[in-house]
Amino acid sequence: MKEITGWMQNNGQHWLTDTEFTDIISIAEMTPGPLGINIASFVGTRTVGIPGTLIATLSYVFPAMVIVILLAILYDKYRSLRYVKGVLKGLHPAVAAMVLAVILSLIFLCLLQKKKLGPIQTILGSGVVGAVIYGLLGSAV
Repeated sequence: MKEITGWMQNNGQHWLTDTEFTDIISIAEMTPGPLGINIASFVGTRTVGIPGTLIATLSYVFPAMVIVILLAILYDKYRSLRYVKGVLKGLHPAVAAMVLAVILSLIFLCLLQKKKLGPIQTILGSGVVGAVIYGLLGSAV
């Protein structure tokens, strides 16, 4: 475990023990939300208390927030360009396909839960559904 937790050392002081590290990974996977925020909040709380939680969580979120703000500024500045419009128009089918895939996945999962199929039947059923979708859409997939 030393090679895993070696990155958590700060000037020779451990931020977390090996047990705390494995516990937070387990807890973070069970709680809703992104793992990174859950882990950052726990480490911040463990090391400094409530101020540490706020600082660790903001430090995790801040870079992504800055990137999104910069992209929003660039979009606002260049959205009238023909190429930008073309790229965004080209993304519409991809977004629609992703939404459709999620809806079909949820329907398929609901059917699996209702029928209470075993793993082999589920795998075979998934293969049949995939073959049908590929057959209907052909090379567009």
